[in-house]
Amino acid sequence: MNPKIRKNKNRYFHYQKEILNTISEPASFIDRNFRYLFVNSAFNKTYEKETDEVIGKTVGELWELADFENKIQPSIEKCLKGKPVFLLYEGITPNGKEKILEMNYYPHRNASRRIDGVISTAKDVTEHKKAEQALKESEARLKELNATKDKLFSIIGHDLKGPLNNILGFSELLEQGFDSYSSDEIKHYNKLIYKLSQSVSDLLENLLTWSRAQRNVLKVSPNNIAVCFTVEKCFGLLIQNALHKEIRLKNIVPPDTVIFADEEMITSVIRNLVSNAIKFTHRGGTISVGARSSEKEVVLEIKDTGIGIAPNKIPNLFLPNENQSSAGTEGEKGTGLGLIICKDFVEKNNGKISIESELNTGTTFFISLPNEVKK
Repeated sequence: MNPKIRKNKNRYFHYQKEILNTISEPASFIDRNFRYLFVNSAFNKTYEKETDEVIGKTVGELWELADFENKIQPSIEKCLKGKPVFLLYEGITPNGKEKILEMNYYPHRNASRRIDGVISTAKDVTEHKKAEQALKESEARLKELNATKDKLFSIIGHDLKGPLNNILGFSELLEQGFDSYSSDEIKHYNKLIYKLSQSVSDLLENLLTWSRAQRNVLKVSPNNIAVCFTVEKCFGLLIQNALHKEIRLKNIVPPDTVIFADEEMITSVIRNLVSNAIKFTHRGGTISVGARSSEKEVVLEIKDTGIGIAPNKIPNLFLPNENQSSAGTEGEKGTGLGLIICKDFVEKNNGKISIESELNTGTTFFISLPNEVKK
């Protein structure tokens, strides 16, 4: 090559390097073999690498190999074909730190206008992206809180006020006409008052629990729990409801089944699901609670022979902004609040809840929770 031409080419590249050194962001020149031929001072500072640690090495040697092969290499190859490329990179940088970078690759043409490599620049947007994500999560949380507030007002304004007004009305009838009613009529009104009071009591219990959960007053304190005993305790609380409808409660959880969870929360979950099952199961039906264990988790199954749930309603059962309230087989009132609490409590204990149902056949709730922790 003519010495004069070589000198001009070297001077051309020298000027480019001087320009790149004025940039405050990491910049580098990468040849067609993916080797670094130049890095600016910002590159040294950002990635904590001296120039002699970088020059001559390939991009794959400096960056995580998997990230290079899956993210960086395809971008450079596309750029070498003549098109600038933008890449939002999320991964490990050469100094071993996990970052989010806006990376730009520009085709570099030599003095002969042939593409001989790529100019790469990068901008650290980690904090900006984290702030964006935090804002999105905050917005989602705000929407959820608004839906929760609307649900609460709806419950207080309708589901709580209605039964209380009915209790007052029936009580007033008994008070004013006690001597004129037959014993059968009095029993009938007492039965109605009992059912309404029971509904209000369940609702208030759920409202208080839910309120404590929303205010983060409830703290998760997981321990090893013998599930069979917990189910038996829940059955004891609900046996009168079941006997009233001649429903059989079956605890088929193996006695040695142990989960690692907050006992108060899981008791509330089981109680709510069994209580719901009683509402939506006809007289003479059966409700069973079983469990199957694997190496990492226990799956509880709360199964009833009730009326089932329509397929179009299942996806929205656990959403606070959806009104899923419906009457039980004997007119029992519900709000859907219990299921929202169940989902919240299960997830707080690193578990999952799902449902299978068939109309006029029954419903099964599945709750997966961590297995016991060996001490």
